[in-house]
Amino acid sequence: MQSQAPGITVNGVLISPDEINGEMQYHPAASLFDAKYEAMQALVIREILIQRAVELELCKREQAQKNLDETIDLLLEKEISVPQADKETCRRYFNRNRDKFRTSPLFEVSHILYLAPPEDECERESARLKAETALAAINKAPERFESIARAESACPSSRDGGRLGQIGRGQTMPDFEKALFRMREGELSTEPVATQVGYHIIKVHKRADGRELPFENVEQGIRAYLEEQSWNKAFQQYIRILAGNAKISGFLFEGAQVPLVQ
Repeated sequence: MQSQAPGITVNGVLISPDEINGEMQYHPAASLFDAKYEAMQALVIREILIQRAVELELCKREQAQKNLDETIDLLLEKEISVPQADKETCRRYFNRNRDKFRTSPLFEVSHILYLAPPEDECERESARLKAETALAAINKAPERFESIARAESACPSSRDGGRLGQIGRGQTMPDFEKALFRMREGELSTEPVATQVGYHIIKVHKRADGRELPFENVEQGIRAYLEEQSWNKAFQQYIRILAGNAKISGFLFEGAQVPLVQ
């Protein structure tokens, strides 16, 4: 059942409840209220942009509605301009954010997984206890890691004694990666590592730390990022100005961080 939403007017132009309900499908959100708000905001933004394009005589209203993407692109190209990020600005950003411009560390890793779904507290506790027992046994006899992995790990890597091969950033679950990146070469995890799938015992065979990338290799990417950030900020300010000058009823405008067209 669709949520009923009151109509909105923007400078006397009606955005109907049916339009709002139809737009909601493009705005998945944590709650129906949030989805409705995002849909209403998107439609208000589109309407004030259409009205601005017509005001500037870039097109007739009927043309704007039929060619919405082209109309908005033309309007924003005319109304919004941001300076290019020069070399000095890019280098300053590079120097302040050097950690972002490193290659990923690489690890040769094995693990033992005790599977447990996050919603099952009893199974989680059982998996944790099994992992702690196995870890204690491995600490006493490190050579048992592979045999325990083959016998007990719920991961397909068990047939290889738990070996996962070479791993870099973004290749494992966040909690696993967080623990892994803190470990040194030759180290065994000091306690079972909890993730959304269960508990892991991690062993790092080799670690190769990432290297810093030279400025020349990342300058273009930095420039594109900084210019995109500047454009987004200018766009939000532009929308706020248009909304502030418009007579809007049925909706309290709070921002501009929504897609223009779905």
